[in-house]
Amino acid sequence: MIVPRPVVRPNVVISPAGPPPPPPAGKTPPAITPPPAPVQPFPIEVDVPSRTEPRMALAGFQGGIFLRDPSDDIRVYVRGRLQLDFHSFLGGGASALPAEDGGALLAPRFFARRARIELGADLFRRWFALVGVDFGGQPITNPMGEAQPPTLPPGQAPLQTWTRFAPPQSVGPSAQLANAYIDYTLLRQFHVMLGQHQAPFSLENRTGNDVHPWMERVLPIRAFVQPNGKEIGMTIWGDLNEAQTLSYELGLFVGDGPNRPQVDSYPDFIGRFVVRPFSRERPTTKEELAERHNSLAGQLLQRLQLGVSVQRGARDPAFVAYDYPAITTAQGFALWDPRYVDSRGRLVRVLPSGAQNRIGGELRLPIDRYELRAEAYWVDNGTREAIDGLALQYTERLGNVEGVGWYVHASAWPVGDPFVNGDPGFSRPPKLDLTNPEIQKKQDERRGLEVMAIAAGVQARYDGAARGDDYDAATPGAPGRTSKISVVQLGLGATYWHTRFVRVTVNWLAYHTPGSGAGENLALVPGNLLGDADNPARSAAWMHEIGARAAVSF
Repeated sequence: MIVPRPVVRPNVVISPAGPPPPPPAGKTPPAITPPPAPVQPFPIEVDVPSRTEPRMALAGFQGGIFLRDPSDDIRVYVRGRLQLDFHSFLGGGASALPAEDGGALLAPRFFARRARIELGADLFRRWFALVGVDFGGQPITNPMGEAQPPTLPPGQAPLQTWTRFAPPQSVGPSAQLANAYIDYTLLRQFHVMLGQHQAPFSLENRTGNDVHPWMERVLPIRAFVQPNGKEIGMTIWGDLNEAQTLSYELGLFVGDGPNRPQVDSYPDFIGRFVVRPFSRERPTTKEELAERHNSLAGQLLQRLQLGVSVQRGARDPAFVAYDYPAITTAQGFALWDPRYVDSRGRLVRVLPSGAQNRIGGELRLPIDRYELRAEAYWVDNGTREAIDGLALQYTERLGNVEGVGWYVHASAWPVGDPFVNGDPGFSRPPKLDLTNPEIQKKQDERRGLEVMAIAAGVQARYDGAARGDDYDAATPGAPGRTSKISVVQLGLGATYWHTRFVRVTVNWLAYHTPGSGAGENLALVPGNLLGDADNPARSAAWMHEIGARAAVSF
């Protein structure tokens, strides 16, 4: 009997979930498609690494309002300022002057001095454009009711019986360009700016009215040395380094002040050089900051600023017929009016004509919480006189305005942070530094109280026939007629800067015109204009202004 041998099977454990058994030899198994992954309602992309750097803000406020594209190649800045003023005139016969003689302009008033909107664009880190429009001033037109319509039929002289006067004390809203320019950056040391912008002359003129501590720029610069604060043309400018150890601004201008393209073919050359010999780059470490703080030169001189400005130009008498600028107070009263009535009762206008030259220098010395500024400039401008309405047909005589405009300004910061409004005299395209928001935030939150005092003046002369032709009996400089223009400005003020974007300012300013009541000065205060010879205000030589401003800028 044959006993069958037992079959030995390998010890293989087949898992129920394991792969299927191999197919019979000679056959190819069919492809098995794995089951799809379950669909999740909110899939998570685990293969994309999470962002470690801070997200770049595409819009916000960091020293100003900005918008930008994700690559930061294009930025748009939205800027604006609103300045609300209160004005009041005191002394010098201001309350006694009749309305028809100008008293209507000396009443206390509250109005919008400036309302400006600006748009800036920073393009591809080299191009910058800015356009700003002023909607402010709220002027009263024809305040004394004596103006006539500006247009008359051909051949008709003014004051004919049919002529009607313009509506008196009418509303005169206005909107005009403030700044409109394009700036190209080749290097930090070389920029080219085209358009209408602040003229590169003097520290005072190159300080923006949104950061100026006084309500208006000081009289000698604003009304005598550089009455055209803005010019139309081209400026090349640059800073040697971030510390602005050396800065320059050189301009060629083909306009005659803001919003007035030139009417003749003579350009103006204007230039300004500024040195800060002890200025150094911004400290980047605690050790560098401590070294600067402990250094006497670092405390006293590192922001010392010296500068020189010069202008050379000319006005063609065959084409230029606009008036020479008046010398006005901060609130607009004309201390010297470049018009007078001659011995025949005709209105004579003084016009710029011939060479227009000025040169001078500036000093700024900030020490701890204190600051001293001073400027002085010599002015030598040719003029001519013409009868009103005949300025392009006849010239009566050729004259000259020559003299010095100067000021000394001192200020202190007794409370809060000093120099909240930054360094004066550097009016640059308002580009924003968006690289370090924490530092910028600390800068934006600084606030402090600034108190100021000023002494300033214009010592000049106007001789109506200094360069030729005969004097009229009423012409300044004629025998028995003075040619002196002398104005001294004294003032006290305070500005509370609730950050550099919000401020409240109060000013008291006094103007002295020595000898004006005795006919020894062409500059006059309101009392000198009184027709009543017995009024004691006729001999006044002082007038006062009190002003206040609430302002917001961004």
